[in-house]
Amino acid sequence: MLSDFRSHAHRKKGIKTRGLSLLLIMVMMLGLAGCNSLEEAVEKAKPLIPKGYTVVHIEQIGDNSGIVFYTYEDELSAGIFSKSKFGWDWIGSSIGKLVTYPEGLQWRYADLGDKKNQHSVYYGKVINKDITKVTVTTTNGETVTGKIVDCDGLKLWYAFVSEPQMPSVNADITGYSEDHKIIYLFSQPKD
Repeated sequence: MLSDFRSHAHRKKGIKTRGLSLLLIMVMMLGLAGCNSLEEAVEKAKPLIPKGYTVVHIEQIGDNSGIVFYTYEDELSAGIFSKSKFGWDWIGSSIGKLVTYPEGLQWRYADLGDKKNQHSVYYGKVINKDITKVTVTTTNGETVTGKIVDCDGLKLWYAFVSEPQMPSVNADITGYSEDHKIIYLFSQPKD
């Protein structure tokens, strides 16, 4: 009888140990699955980027979002990543022609993402080396200061706005010199 009790207790302990070990392994696997970096996710997503494009800038823009910029000849495109508990996922990109008039700054607008993680962004290239600040003023009056990034000879900029912009050309995009003078202005006539 005592031997049956010991055998039952040993089996129960073995089941608990195996269950605890299995749970620990599962937790470790889930933890490792979510450990990949934004840079690793961009590398894994390269097959999604059209051939001939070169990644020029990667930046985490929030706890759960990252943006990547890539070029092809004279074009600049952007892609967005979202972070989940399982790692980073590519959720959208934008490819298209940049607005090149007036001279000094090039830009385009894109709504990137999916229904859960939407990002409205103006982005482009700083052509005039004297531009040190870029602002975007939307049709609803929101003014956002863009971020300018130097990328191995390419100076790019981007600015996230809080709401989708349609038509995007109704925003005012302004480039300023270091002494705060306006040296670039894209502005459509307002009704």
